[in-house]
Amino acid sequence: MNHPKVPHPRELIESRTANKVLGWNDVVLDWLADHLLASRLMFNIALILPLIVLSAPDSVKITLGVFSGSWIQWWALPALQRQAKKGETQRMAKADADHEALTHIALTVDKLLAHKDKETK
Repeated sequence: MNHPKVPHPRELIESRTANKVLGWNDVVLDWLADHLLASRLMFNIALILPLIVLSAPDSVKITLGVFSGSWIQWWALPALQRQAKKGETQRMAKADADHEALTHIALTVDKLLAHKDKETK
């Protein structure tokens, strides 16, 4: 059930991001964070691959260290930061909607009480 004075958080998020044009970078970061970083496959690779490489030559260990220590962080950290920012935007929209709903309820109760006081006098 919707009320015209109480917006849904989704509407608030859409109104905040309506003017923003998503660039290629944003689309890629969203996809990475939604599909790759949170996947079980990525977790298993990060856990098992270093154990497999223990018996490998030093050049393989160094290559894995460079790859996992720098290249992955170049795309993983921005993607995770973007997801955190999206989550914060959603929480703020929810808080705004809750505040507006509670304000509307409080004002309605005040009007009802004022109307009741007028009738009793």
